[in-house]
Amino acid sequence: MAPASRVAARLADLSHAQLLEIAAAGCEASTQVKNRADAILAAHKPLAQWAVEGVLLSSDLVPHLLAPLQLKDGAAAAVCSRWAEGWKATSEGRRRLTRVALDFPRDLLGIDSLNMVVAPGGDELVVRSGHTVCILGRDMSSTGISFELPTYKGEIAASEEFIYASAGGREIRCYNHAGTEVAKYEEPEKAIVYSVLGPGGQLFCLLSDMEDPAQNEIIDLDARTLQLRHRFGLSHLNSVGGMVVAGDELFVCDTWNDRLQVFSLAGEHRRSITGEWDRPEDLCFVKDRLYLVEMADYMYEEDEEGELNPAGRRIFVLSLQGETLDVYPDLEGQAFVSDRLCCFDGKLLAPVRDMVQQEDDDGIYEYYPYLGVIALAGA
Repeated sequence: MAPASRVAARLADLSHAQLLEIAAAGCEASTQVKNRADAILAAHKPLAQWAVEGVLLSSDLVPHLLAPLQLKDGAAAAVCSRWAEGWKATSEGRRRLTRVALDFPRDLLGIDSLNMVVAPGGDELVVRSGHTVCILGRDMSSTGISFELPTYKGEIAASEEFIYASAGGREIRCYNHAGTEVAKYEEPEKAIVYSVLGPGGQLFCLLSDMEDPAQNEIIDLDARTLQLRHRFGLSHLNSVGGMVVAGDELFVCDTWNDRLQVFSLAGEHRRSITGEWDRPEDLCFVKDRLYLVEMADYMYEEDEEGELNPAGRRIFVLSLQGETLDVYPDLEGQAFVSDRLCCFDGKLLAPVRDMVQQEDDDGIYEYYPYLGVIALAGA
């Protein structure tokens, strides 16, 4: 007899009360067992219509049903419009992103370039600071892996074998983890502004046409050879920001259209998502949630007290359907959360910048140095 059959034969000798005790314990110990039990109950013991209409869809009772749920239960907001309203109404008491300590190396903080991605496996953080690429461990100490890039600015992505670095222009290069270049792709006319890895050896790159934003698009490269596979996204993107692969879809920040554009991994445009945010600039995907950071307004705006503060620097926690589950508020003072979020060691890492004014012989100029990297628990 198969092991499962032997277990069934032994369980058949138990009483109803004993079987009930085992079933309840199994549901408490295993999400998979509980989901199976729920599916069987839904098929054989469905809720009475009075319970659905009088309880689950009751405007008075729905808030009481949803209030105990946490952010990880955000799928509840997509059940129906009444549950979406109940979710928003009870969101104040729900678990939120909270600031925790992080000892990020100060020598990696530059003025214009700081990008972070998590190496496959989740135990190492790949950091690009200016010309330097280095790999850090969970305690933020160097693993000893470091190499120099020929260009100062640009985005990075990382796979098990390679690190991909754009050059802030029309090319992207592929390096092994020792820093040896193994492949290069050069785009004829447009700037490569962002890249992200997809399943099946895909490397998606966002292309920006500064003269004609209607020509912004996405290319799909072979992640090993950097050979072009196909292009897509024309007419769907204005000024472009970050992008992320979530499940079998590619979410892209369509910054100046104040929306997210969603594509299949084959390049088919599926839908647009709008929300309460302004100018989405970057995305991070963790479990079943999207984390969206707004573009900071470098042209400072006056608040009600006449103080100059940067606008648009919040982090939105979204369901994959675009429902807002949480908002991380502005930092104190003039500091603002920059783009390029990533999740490492169970924490959302967000670079923080400030505006500094200096004067030289040509007058006053502004620059935006990095103050540090903050860590937010709850991702």
